[in-house]
Amino acid sequence: MLAAKKSALNENVRKKTRASSLTRTWSVYVIFLFMLPGLLHYLIFRVGPSMATVILSFTNITGVPGVAWDFVGLDNYREFFFLQNTRDLQRALSRTVTYSLSVTLIQNILALFMAIVVNNKFMKGRNFFRAVYFMPVILGVTIVTSVWMLLASVDGPIFALMQALMDNPQPMFANRTLAFPGVIGIQIWMFMGFSMVLYLAGMQNIPSELYEAAFVDGCGEFRSIRYITFPMLWPIITVNVLLAIIGSLQSFDIIFTTTGGQFNTTTLGMMVFATAFGGAGATPGGGGIASLRQGYAASMSMILFIGVFVVTIISQILMKKLGGGDN
Repeated sequence: MLAAKKSALNENVRKKTRASSLTRTWSVYVIFLFMLPGLLHYLIFRVGPSMATVILSFTNITGVPGVAWDFVGLDNYREFFFLQNTRDLQRALSRTVTYSLSVTLIQNILALFMAIVVNNKFMKGRNFFRAVYFMPVILGVTIVTSVWMLLASVDGPIFALMQALMDNPQPMFANRTLAFPGVIGIQIWMFMGFSMVLYLAGMQNIPSELYEAAFVDGCGEFRSIRYITFPMLWPIITVNVLLAIIGSLQSFDIIFTTTGGQFNTTTLGMMVFATAFGGAGATPGGGGIASLRQGYAASMSMILFIGVFVVTIISQILMKKLGGGDN
C-alpha cells in the first residue's frame, strides 16, 4: 500500500515537472516571437547595410545603374590617406573636431542649466517649458532647418539684426564666416531638449532627503548643485556627452539642408554624403561638384566609423576618471 502511494506521488511529481518544463519552453518561444520583428528590423536595416558598406568600401562602385564595378582592394583607403589633397582633408577634419567639441560642450551646458531651471517645483508653467524645449527634437531636420533658413533670409529677423550691426551683410547661411557657426547653433538648438530630458530624469531620481539634509546643514543652492546634483548626475552626464560626441561626428543632414557643404561648412560626414551622392560638400571648400563614387564614400564612412569608435572609447575612459571611478 505504501509503495503504491509513493509510486502515485512520484508520477504526479513527474507530470508537474513535465508541465512546468513545457510551460517554460512555450514561454521562451513566445518571448522570441515577440522579439522577432525587432530582430528582423535590426538585421535588415542596421546590420545588413553596415555589412554592405564594409564590402562596398573595397570596390569602385558608382551607384549609377548599368555602370560596371570591380573590387579594388585597399585602393580607396590608400587614396584617402595618401593621394587626395592633404590641405582639404586637414580642413575637413579640423571643422569636424570644432563642430563636435562646440556641440558637445555648449549643448550639455545649456541642457543641464535648463534642466535645473525646469526641475524647480516652485516654477510656474514648468511642464509647458519642458514641452517647448523638447519640441525641436521631434520636428525633424527638414522643418528645423527650414525655420532657421526663413529666420536668416533677407526678410527674416536675423538678417535685419545683421543689417543693424554690419555694412552690406550677406544672409547667414551664405556667409563664409557665419555659416559654420550657424549650423553648429542649429545642431545645439535641435538636440538640446533631448539632453535636457535625460538630465531632468536623473534629477528626479535624486532623493529629496539629500537636499533637505544639506539645507539643514546650511548648504545653499549652488553648493547643493555642486556637491549633490553633479555627483549624482555624473552617469547621465557621461551618457549625454557620449551621445553628443557620436551625433555631432556623424552629422551631415543639417549642413546639407542649409549650405549644401558650401561656405566653409564641410565636415567629414558631409564629405561622405557628397562623395556618395554628389554635391559641393565633397571638397572641404565647397568649390566643386563631386562625381558619384559610392565605393570611395563607403571607405570614408568606415574610416569615420573607426574614428567615432576610438573617440567614444577614449571619452568614456576620461569621463569615468573624472567621475572618480566606474559609473
